[in-house]
Amino acid sequence: MVVWRFTDGKPGHEKQSLGLLQALAERVALETHRFDVRFTHLFWRQLRGHALHGYIEIPVPDLIVGVGHRTHLYMLLTRFVCGGRVVALMKPSLPHRWFDLVFVPRHDRYLRKGNLVETRGVVCPATCGDKRAGRGLILVGGRNRHFEWDPGEIATQVTGIARSSPETHWSVCDSPRTPAAFRAALPEAPNLAFRHWRTTASDFLEGALAEAAYVWVTADSVSMLYEALSAQATVGVIALKKRRPHRGNKLSRGIALLRAQGHVYLSSDGYRLRDALPPPHFFSESRRCADIVVRRMLSPPPAVPRTP
Repeated sequence: MVVWRFTDGKPGHEKQSLGLLQALAERVALETHRFDVRFTHLFWRQLRGHALHGYIEIPVPDLIVGVGHRTHLYMLLTRFVCGGRVVALMKPSLPHRWFDLVFVPRHDRYLRKGNLVETRGVVCPATCGDKRAGRGLILVGGRNRHFEWDPGEIATQVTGIARSSPETHWSVCDSPRTPAAFRAALPEAPNLAFRHWRTTASDFLEGALAEAAYVWVTADSVSMLYEALSAQATVGVIALKKRRPHRGNKLSRGIALLRAQGHVYLSSDGYRLRDALPPPHFFSESRRCADIVVRRMLSPPPAVPRTP
């Protein structure tokens, strides 16, 4: 099956489409071609060749997958010129009926019908492995439109986590959104190591999540939150102040639901994760979504019996 995967350069969006394709690859053989919508020369060359000459360097797609509003027009144009079925992994800004299948997180509060399928959070890779009891991760996001982000206050919470679990070695991983002031505000601790995203190998986080028994994630980092849950870690959420205290937002709604279901623990309740939650029981949505894609997008329609 030929897949054209459209990306917009945002790490969280990259992880979502990667999670779906990894799960699909467990079910069918894939040939995947990636198009970054920030650099469109290759994309337009393929479409011109197909539209004008019937020639294309890359096989035409069976499936067109993308995450992010910037990818949607490119996906729809690809289907118009080359054919294929379009799968979006977030609430679209365009009419959903223009897409063949749309996966929408429950916290988006979108009307589910027809080609819309609800997911528990975002789709992400499942990186399960043998857990190491003395290994923990603290995943830090940054400025966003949903929460206030105070580097000093976040550093204080990270310090509280390290002091509450001295038997655990914590790796603190920042992100492109993290202000430089956070690193400066983070004090030294014997069981705390800081890893800057620019100087960390691209595959570090995948391996670290597979091994980490305990993971803390700032409330703004929704992709990392669901990836940690899918990795079957015990997960805590570092609480942040909402920008609009008297109004909810989709991220806080999702976290509240996870807490009510016993999947996550909040830093406002304490900093020690060990024994705070039942054994992890959150299962990745990527495999369920892959089954839906195979069933709806790839399976041939049932044969209509002939009348004698």
